[in-house]
Amino acid sequence: MKIMRVILVQVLVVMICVFSQGLADAQTKSAGFCEMPSSWDNIEISTKEIPEGFTKIFIVTNRPYITEPKNHEYFPNDIAEYRKVSYLIATCDGRRWQLNLVSGFEEGMQAINDGRDILLFIEGHGKTLPMALSRAFQVQERYDVAMIIFDWPSKNSNFNNSLARVRRCADNFYNLLLQIRDYRNHAMNTDQNFSILAHSLGNYFLSYLIVCGDGQYLQEPFIDNIVMNAAAIRAKEHGEVLSQLCFQNRLYITSNKNDWVLRGANLLTSGKMLGNFIIPPFAGNADYLDFTDIAGKEHSYYFGYHSFEHSNPAFFYFFNTAIHGEKVNLTDTRYFAPLDGGCGYSIKDVSCP
Repeated sequence: MKIMRVILVQVLVVMICVFSQGLADAQTKSAGFCEMPSSWDNIEISTKEIPEGFTKIFIVTNRPYITEPKNHEYFPNDIAEYRKVSYLIATCDGRRWQLNLVSGFEEGMQAINDGRDILLFIEGHGKTLPMALSRAFQVQERYDVAMIIFDWPSKNSNFNNSLARVRRCADNFYNLLLQIRDYRNHAMNTDQNFSILAHSLGNYFLSYLIVCGDGQYLQEPFIDNIVMNAAAIRAKEHGEVLSQLCFQNRLYITSNKNDWVLRGANLLTSGKMLGNFIIPPFAGNADYLDFTDIAGKEHSYYFGYHSFEHSNPAFFYFFNTAIHGEKVNLTDTRYFAPLDGGCGYSIKDVSCP
């Protein structure tokens, strides 16, 4: 099964080269309704059965549920009382999003677990639930995985307020990891993988897991890969902290020195961000990927929005392989080149033949 998956990835890389040349000259790819950031006006809470035939996304959120909101914002930008968690299944029919409340984690997983690899997605600062939902849909469509979102109230007045929110939501994230660990042990197939993609400030949940002490209780691997993408956490002393993450088989950290969003975060926090600068000492359990030469000033380059994500097959190969829980072959000289000093790999500036 895993050999067939590797072959399939190679075929998909070739297909991307063949079919995406027309996108290479465009700034963005065309997107349908489900991929576009939505508003609460286009989302309804349903008590009917979860519709079949549409992509399902499992949402775990600690925002408060407002049953009759004046502005249709059912899950506003706040933390639920007693940090209560709501479990939702989201479906999109191409014109409207539907949210179905489910009883708990097990029921939500049962709705989405169709035998594919599973991905937990954690968004960063400045997102409403609809915004996180559209991004998760794009990731799911591009990489064909069953998708879970850990949704937290991140659309705050400034970056430092969101940092404080992460710390207040840390228990919810830790409890979710415990649920995932138990679910994998009793309900997943042996050939299924389970990985985590954390973007920007979403990575603070991973580093704070160690800082607050919860990480010491997660010593056995139950996650295949963690991808820390454009991490908005301080680069200084990151190695000492992240080296204590033990519940994953592999850890991948991406960076872009020209990432303009993280440059702004540098100023706000008076510290260099890991997604901008890799500062020693390094985390011995991590592989570092430098996208500086080909990602321009972009902060988000994993979900297929930019033309270079299609014209350069290294993007799809790396993220698709990592998201599916497989080991990325960083010795493949078609896509990767070792950085001086042995501190990771750069993504080569290669185009489809």
